[in-house]
Amino acid sequence: MKQAVVLIHGIGEQKPMDTLRGFVDSVLDPPEPGEEAFWSKPDPLSDLFELRRLQSRGRSGSTHFYEYYWAYKVEGTSLQAVLAWLWSLIWRSTRGLPHSARTLIWMARLSVGGLFALLATGVAPQWVSALQAMSPGDWRWLTAAGLWLVLQGGLIHYLGDAARYLSPRPGNIRLRRAIRADGTRLLQALHERGEYERIIVVGHSLGSVIGYDILNAWWQRCHEELPGLTDETVRAFVRDALKGDGPQPVLRSDLSALGEALRPDSDATALDAFREAQLAAQMELRKLGHPWRVTDFITLGSPLTHGALLLARSSEEFSARKRQRELPTCPPQRDVKGYAYGVKPPVDIGAGMKFTPLLPHHAAPFAVTRWTNLYAPVRWGLFGDIVGGPLAGVFGCGIRDIAVRIGGWRGWTVAAHTAYWRRTTPESGAAASAGSALKVLVDVLALRKLRQLVADRTGATPKPAEQTSDVDAKP
Repeated sequence: MKQAVVLIHGIGEQKPMDTLRGFVDSVLDPPEPGEEAFWSKPDPLSDLFELRRLQSRGRSGSTHFYEYYWAYKVEGTSLQAVLAWLWSLIWRSTRGLPHSARTLIWMARLSVGGLFALLATGVAPQWVSALQAMSPGDWRWLTAAGLWLVLQGGLIHYLGDAARYLSPRPGNIRLRRAIRADGTRLLQALHERGEYERIIVVGHSLGSVIGYDILNAWWQRCHEELPGLTDETVRAFVRDALKGDGPQPVLRSDLSALGEALRPDSDATALDAFREAQLAAQMELRKLGHPWRVTDFITLGSPLTHGALLLARSSEEFSARKRQRELPTCPPQRDVKGYAYGVKPPVDIGAGMKFTPLLPHHAAPFAVTRWTNLYAPVRWGLFGDIVGGPLAGVFGCGIRDIAVRIGGWRGWTVAAHTAYWRRTTPESGAAASAGSALKVLVDVLALRKLRQLVADRTGATPKPAEQTSDVDAKP
């Protein structure tokens, strides 16, 4: 049995494989002396020569790591486009927005207000005149030029990615489509290979928004697919199910009952029961031949915590788009009979009875996929990861939010945003320090629990690790 991990990087001029190599090197256990923790093989799913597939060794099982590399698609971003996006956010009403989003808006407003104050008092023009009077060799010229390069480079190369992807202006539609289309094709290819029993999608920063979008897009394409389903296979499924609790008991009633019972103040037991039902519902679909294999969506430092600010023009519109099933939630929005509906026409199973297979509706990828969100809490409104935050209050109480600790000075600065799998000690993988972001991430990935999560639920007999094929056994 094999599992695939798809890592989606965040903003900035990322280089191919840099993010994935650091991620894999941290989450896998350290290798024995003289050995490697993973092998680098050609990526069969990408036409980019720079990308590779990293394959684990040792006790983590047969895990294949892929990087969805999208940074090269963002070209031609102008400073004006970034400033226009920031300007639109600055003048947003803060009514109904969470505290984190209001903090970002007010920080931007103060910055812009300070700039206008300089212009109004004449300080800025005097500073420009002083610069013009300097000789080219004056060190102040170099300082000013350096500050300008940092400002423009930081805005364009970092905020520029967010401004282009999160702003549905006409000039950005082609870029947004290209990023989403390629990500969806990657998920489709992973499913069509037929070798992965479990797929985990991990999104960092803006990559979590992209991951959310491509999961939604691929689910909409395949949620009604039951390839090879015939009346006879349905009858066989029902006969087998009648030996237990009947056909699809989780999708029929248990899942929606557990999901609807979740509240912001629900204890961990209620959430655990819902997440267990999510996996059980996916296994019910698999027995009918459904192709979906994404068991987990993991977000790290996700700006989706500011969803009402970034994905809609108002908090009211954001709520409406969730209710109308345009933006999937966890748990999903309830249908008439829960999260699933019957596939027509019903199948005659004999004895005068008919059975209609149930499928989750088009906005219910998180009926069968667990969503876990890691974030580094912000201290006093400024110190820590101001980009990420909790998601359960934004996209649903079925999301498991985990506040993690970023060690060292990074935990007190914006650098916490880039340190979710950074080693703070020589240990990595399962040996990372308790409570650290890396330790929590390793536990959530659960790479060693492939059999427990999949095989033990479907009755499949996984091939022992020592019997892997020649292709997988060679470095």
